[in-house]
Amino acid sequence: MVNVLVIGATGYIGQALTQSLVRSGDHRVFGLARTPEKEKLLSRKEVHYIEGSISSTTTLKEAIELLYINVVVDVASANKESHNLLALLKDIGGERLTAASNAGVRVPKLGFIYCGGTWVHGSSNDPINDLMPVAALDAPTSPVALTSWRPALEQEVLAASDILDVMVVRPALVYGRSSAIWTSLFQPILDAAKAGSQTVSVAAELESRPALVHVDDVATGFHAAIDKLPSISGTGVYPVFDLVTSQESMRDILAAAASEFDFQGSVHFAGAGEDLFAQAMSCSANATSGRAKQILGWDPKKYSFVQGMDVYARAWLAGR
Repeated sequence: MVNVLVIGATGYIGQALTQSLVRSGDHRVFGLARTPEKEKLLSRKEVHYIEGSISSTTTLKEAIELLYINVVVDVASANKESHNLLALLKDIGGERLTAASNAGVRVPKLGFIYCGGTWVHGSSNDPINDLMPVAALDAPTSPVALTSWRPALEQEVLAASDILDVMVVRPALVYGRSSAIWTSLFQPILDAAKAGSQTVSVAAELESRPALVHVDDVATGFHAAIDKLPSISGTGVYPVFDLVTSQESMRDILAAAASEFDFQGSVHFAGAGEDLFAQAMSCSANATSGRAKQILGWDPKKYSFVQGMDVYARAWLAGR
């Protein structure tokens, strides 16, 4: 079995990923736990817990070495801590390779898969793909301000390929299960429905058409990335993959949600204004995942947020 450490294992994407790996029977899955409650959560899900956090570098280093971790997946959506994690993994990976060289043997590189996001492409309805540059001189658009730091980290990850087997996987705007990221848009509509209001204002752009992906499909995308990482590394394949299943209008998404919340009034799009998160949520992206399907063998199952809103709205309500 491949030993996989998921950073952010108790989070939104992390829980979906660990369960996909556990169900396969092909992986021993580990996750960090900062509290006894998190330890219990991971144990209930058949995930081996490691006491500590991403900032506990000494503990983390010892665990990676003692447990013979083969692949580390960072889905924690951290900034500075992700930089520090990469530096730590490079140290561990370098030590492994040096020790093997001194012993005259060959060993596999430590694997590292970083979770980015398609917001690095910026906002546009022009077609984009994961081979296009981001935050570079010839990039078609600039990254959204909220995640403008990500391209530099992506480049750091890719530059570590001499020491680590690396990959960057970028999910689009995620929905499904708790759909917590949608609360800023769903909650005002729900509140208006309960109050019997005739209008409700939301911080979103009327013409926004975000790229979307269900959290279960994100999990299988990372699962496929883990399985294909050794066979892709060093082949010349550009190891960056966008995970997208649909592009749907924000107007249709919120209209469908309003219907499920039994809101009878009208939804007013007030625009994102200077709110960086609202700007990101209104990011339009005409993206595709052809390479993820062809190279990783990714096989997503859910292709519409709007069409399944009866299920997704109820799941969001239950998860609040």
